[in-house]
Amino acid sequence: MEVDPTKSELFRGDVSIEIEIDQACSLIELHASDLNVTAARIESSGATGVGSIEPRPKRETIALRFRQKIPAGTATLKLRFSGNLRSDLRGLYAASSGTRRYAVTQLEAADARRFFPCFDEPIMKARFAIRVTTGARNQVISNSPILRTQKLSGGKKTVHFAPTPPLSTYLVALAVGDFESSKPTRLGKTEIRVWHVPGKRRLTAFSLEAARETLARLEKYFNLPYPYAKLDLVAVPDFEAGAMENAGAVFFRETLLLVDPETVTLTEQKRVAEVICHELAHMWYGDLVTMEWWNDLWLNEAFATWMAFEIVASWKPEWEMWQDFELHRGAALNLDALDSTHPIYTEVKTPDEATENFDLITYEKGASVVRMLEHYLGAKAFRAGVRKYIRRHKESNTVASDLWDALSDASGERVEAVVRGWIEQPGYPVLKVRRRKNGSRTEIRFRQERFYSRAKKARGVPTRWPIPWVGRVGGARRGSAKLEKKLLLETQEKLSLRGAAPRFIYGNADESGFYRPLHDGAELGRIAKFLPELTPVERMGLLGHQWALVRAGYAEIESFLKLADASGAEPAAHVLQLLRAPLAFLDSGVAEPAGTKVRDAYRNWLAEKFGTQLLDLGWDPADREDDATRLRRAAIIALLGEVAEWDAVMLAAEDRCGEYIRDRTSLDANLADSVVSLAARRGDAALYDAYLNAADASSTPQGRRRFTMALAEFRDPSLVRRTLTLTPTDQIPTQDVAMLLARLFGNPAARELTWAFVKRRWSSLRRRMPPMLVTRLIDATPALSSREYRREVAAFFEANPVPTGARAVRQALERFDLNAEFRRRASPGFKRWLAANEKRSAR
Repeated sequence: MEVDPTKSELFRGDVSIEIEIDQACSLIELHASDLNVTAARIESSGATGVGSIEPRPKRETIALRFRQKIPAGTATLKLRFSGNLRSDLRGLYAASSGTRRYAVTQLEAADARRFFPCFDEPIMKARFAIRVTTGARNQVISNSPILRTQKLSGGKKTVHFAPTPPLSTYLVALAVGDFESSKPTRLGKTEIRVWHVPGKRRLTAFSLEAARETLARLEKYFNLPYPYAKLDLVAVPDFEAGAMENAGAVFFRETLLLVDPETVTLTEQKRVAEVICHELAHMWYGDLVTMEWWNDLWLNEAFATWMAFEIVASWKPEWEMWQDFELHRGAALNLDALDSTHPIYTEVKTPDEATENFDLITYEKGASVVRMLEHYLGAKAFRAGVRKYIRRHKESNTVASDLWDALSDASGERVEAVVRGWIEQPGYPVLKVRRRKNGSRTEIRFRQERFYSRAKKARGVPTRWPIPWVGRVGGARRGSAKLEKKLLLETQEKLSLRGAAPRFIYGNADESGFYRPLHDGAELGRIAKFLPELTPVERMGLLGHQWALVRAGYAEIESFLKLADASGAEPAAHVLQLLRAPLAFLDSGVAEPAGTKVRDAYRNWLAEKFGTQLLDLGWDPADREDDATRLRRAAIIALLGEVAEWDAVMLAAEDRCGEYIRDRTSLDANLADSVVSLAARRGDAALYDAYLNAADASSTPQGRRRFTMALAEFRDPSLVRRTLTLTPTDQIPTQDVAMLLARLFGNPAARELTWAFVKRRWSSLRRRMPPMLVTRLIDATPALSSREYRREVAAFFEANPVPTGARAVRQALERFDLNAEFRRRASPGFKRWLAANEKRSAR
């Protein structure tokens, strides 16, 4: 390659590919897209043939035709090509930080073909020897260590890298530009560095620690050393994904790698550790062993997601990582209840279809099924099976059955029979859990059916899942709850309990199962009475399940409101955090407009129920206050401010925001997001300008993002328009455009203006929303609510199709319908409950 982003948008290169020809042929087709391939020749059996080049743009390939047939055997294909650095964060693209320019790759799923001509399919692994000519001042980072650097005239150099082990093309990496590196840390023979734009070395210490600590635990788990020669973690100033597992050179968004320990929130810190571990898990699961084709993408992503939470939880048990996971799992359960969901294993025919599958089903549902399987087999047997799988297939490709075989060999269980339904069927079950008296014993009776977001809708063929059920059963005395287990294979089953009648039965212990338990009203009342005996993650699950059951029509709105009312003194921050989304939907979607009696009654209830916690905690942390208390304060402030807009919180946030802009250490970091966001809601043009300046001057990526995203919270229409006009410009990084627009849809004063702007400026906006990110905007459109807007959204995306967003459009339209139906159905019960609550409060 020859590339210098500081001098030119053009890059050029030569590629030589050693190939095995099975039978004589005169045509070879390989991938190349948006490249100018100018020369092709083949060397075989001592002869050289020159090929003509026929672009096939619809197939994203080129066909090479040779006059003479190429004989079977080994041959070397040589091509010369050139291209321009892209602006859409795909292939080899241009990124910038201030006045500095960089060239960076992002090749998953099928964008290596936009970097160099290649056989761009995961099963076609090869060893890559990379040589890069660039300006002498540029740093060059790739998968392997540098063998040597050759000085050239004219201020240039050529950097020669060692050959890689066998890799799929999407894992090839290149970064060129003015990077600096941290001091290296080591784990055994592996040298670990963080690379970044100049001036950010002080932000690398935590990432180095997280990489070393999680890598050590991953090596122990797999019982196999880290498989590559070095480990570079590269903070890229503009990046489509959160991070990318390029072998030996992992690329990240800056916000997910560079942190200031003085100002980082605990949530941000946990997310950085989890993403680092996710990408490092891929070094074994995905890089060393790779799926044959994108149908089995989940083999990479589900395991890396589960592994990240498992490993970080073992490193930092006080972080309670599985409570964080429950928030992600809840989102996957919501998505998978739609008619327009898809199975974890999905047939993929095109690159766009592959990109579509980088979603909650592949990652979070997949990880939930992996977790459920690990609980069923036992941690020791599961780990033995994983080790067997990795050793059997290292440096090659696999399908799902290879994993099932290894797990079965290690555990003695028929794994495929248990897990296949979860992988190949869309959706998941709702499990009705009922207690019945059978003589002197209590019996639990189970009945499963597929859970849909609309329970009353007629369905086709019944679906059944093998459910490794674990329930929490309250014993005769407080604190004596125990676990009961049963593998449920039929639509209806029963389990007989020994001993006295249990005080309560909760149907998904530790939330280890990917299903929703449905308890009758009497059982739900018992659970609510003994709520503290559930673990925090079970209380999260209980609230999330009951909200979904209410939304779908399995239960009345009052049942959820009773549970929320019982949670006013909830001590766990994650439970409060989970409550915020349904309570916010009731505020904006079911309560009447601001200033009306129903809205005022609802917000007064929220302030009365949850305000006491804030009065007890105050805004300022005590000396040596633990993280759990800090996070609880943050969750309460977010709920009272973002949902109830309680004046006491709004005014305090406005007061504290000005000081925070001047001094980032003036506020507990965990409150920063809420304070900046809430102050913007009533903010004027002066505060808006202060946010712009704060974003530009921020010394951390998190600070820049915090102030940039908060621009979407201003309610003044003139300021909303200012934010919209920024989105097509370089002032908003390409990686943030879709997310900023999505956040504007969440602002009731901005959503209609945003939709009008999106329609008017679609062509310029579309260029700034890469394929994986454009779905974020589509996902946000149901906030428009009305039937008229639903028709507009459907018509717009029919006229302006998004190849990677076809499924997202169907899901958005389905949510429009679900939300409208729920508003109509829930409103009477919502008003009744509030009226009854007011009467109770007046006594």
